[in-house]
Amino acid sequence: MNYSSKYSPLVKKRSPYSINSIIRKYPLNGPKDGEDSEASLNKCLSIIDIISYGIGSTVGAGVFVSIGIAIATKAGPGTLLSFLFSAIACLISAFCYSEFSARIPVSGSAYTFAYVSLGEFMGWFVGWNLTLEYAISASAVARGWVGYFQVIFKIFGKDAPEWINGYSINEWININPVAPVIIVICTIILVFGIKDSARFNMAITAINLLTITFFIILGSIHVDRSNWTPFLPFGMTGVFSGCSVVFFSYVGFDSVTTLAGEVKNPKRDLPIGIVGTLVIATTLYIGVTLVLSGMVNFIDVSQGSPLSDAFINNGLDMKWAAMIIACGTLTSLTASTLCSLLGQPRIYLQMAKDGLFFEKFTSMNKKQVPVFGTVFTGVFASILAIILDLDNLTNMISIGTLLAFTAVCAGVVVMRFRREDGGEDGFPSAFILFILFIFACVFGISSKLGWNMWIQIALGACQAVIIGLLWLKKQINIPTSFRCPFNPILPCLGIVVNTFFIMHLDTPSFYRVAVWTALGSSIYFIYGIRHSKLNQLDTVDDSINY
Repeated sequence: MNYSSKYSPLVKKRSPYSINSIIRKYPLNGPKDGEDSEASLNKCLSIIDIISYGIGSTVGAGVFVSIGIAIATKAGPGTLLSFLFSAIACLISAFCYSEFSARIPVSGSAYTFAYVSLGEFMGWFVGWNLTLEYAISASAVARGWVGYFQVIFKIFGKDAPEWINGYSINEWININPVAPVIIVICTIILVFGIKDSARFNMAITAINLLTITFFIILGSIHVDRSNWTPFLPFGMTGVFSGCSVVFFSYVGFDSVTTLAGEVKNPKRDLPIGIVGTLVIATTLYIGVTLVLSGMVNFIDVSQGSPLSDAFINNGLDMKWAAMIIACGTLTSLTASTLCSLLGQPRIYLQMAKDGLFFEKFTSMNKKQVPVFGTVFTGVFASILAIILDLDNLTNMISIGTLLAFTAVCAGVVVMRFRREDGGEDGFPSAFILFILFIFACVFGISSKLGWNMWIQIALGACQAVIIGLLWLKKQINIPTSFRCPFNPILPCLGIVVNTFFIMHLDTPSFYRVAVWTALGSSIYFIYGIRHSKLNQLDTVDDSINY
């Protein structure tokens, strides 16, 4: 509907600073990638490309680096259970991601899903923390990449020079000038275009899988079953603490959804790519954990380069095998860095297209690559890789990822109860889910601090009652594409499990995320809320009401 300009002075423009602005939701039938502006992405990726990107971004530093930290300091051989529990939590979230990605095939991933279902500020909160997740993921992988360079020196009986080991300033900062090198290389590759990057990633992912298969087959010959006893040296508490470390290993399957704008058939291929990536990654993780914890007693497992060190520090002196694994690891970590750097610019792009982030991030080069966001991400990740060590980086990743998973699980439930006009019958499901989240937080704290068992049982029962109330509520908006099974029970379990893991993270991780969120909130309230594209809809509504 067009309105004459002579009436424009009479149109009352709504202030963007209001509760309605914070909770307003992006229309479900809003523009898809390629429909809304010239800032569209190149739709050229197939299902093989998607799974290759998923494996490349998932099976990296988790299996080659953080698995050593989990076995040696958290759960021992019981790290297998940590991987399994984390996989179950991720599978629940994967079903939720699959429903959303088929329903809303745009490149914003969990940011867009939360924006559509939970409101603008929640969308911003999730998107902002996701950008930190992807940048830190690339930085952590780069640190692991440098760690395996040290192994190559060790194989030849040499000590790595100090500029490779890094210069330790304090317990938080370790300056390493080599770590950004791989980030810079991957950033340059990504600027050349998604199709060229896909070919490069597919080749590296193949080497990645061959390296892991080589370790499992050769390592299984040298397994000593006595190393599996005790299986749980730190008890079940250690297993859950291990979950917070190895959860980093699953960061990546969700990054597949950031490619929605570049997939030929997103409604079909994205759900297959998400679940397929998770199944393949879990199988590889369990195999590596069994073999590694069987080859080396958990106390002696290397925390920096566990797979290659297993062949040289275990009385085997198989330097040739260690060299093959070290070289293969360097290659596979390159793929992980590439895929981690791929997601963040596309979230920036979607946020900028929605008006919530700076317009500069929508700029594309001739190959339809968000070049400014890609370069910005590379620079940001390089700075983090220079100054922060691996342990601090992985904990920050886990909490950001878990928060995104929780929001997506909640959003899937909310969308099932929403009418086409955006309203909802009966008691608001979002409020019920918020109550569930609060109980889940207390339940996680009670487990971490070892509260009385009956208190924990009572908290679990309260959560079961809340889930039951949502189950009795009639669903009126069921998608015609992929559907998350057993909704709302399964997504609610995802909220509980993800929150449980969040509460088992170390306290400094919460401080870091709080600081990052505060920075993001200031950007949102100073810039994003004022430039949101939904302000235009609000103005049109006001003019019509007038």
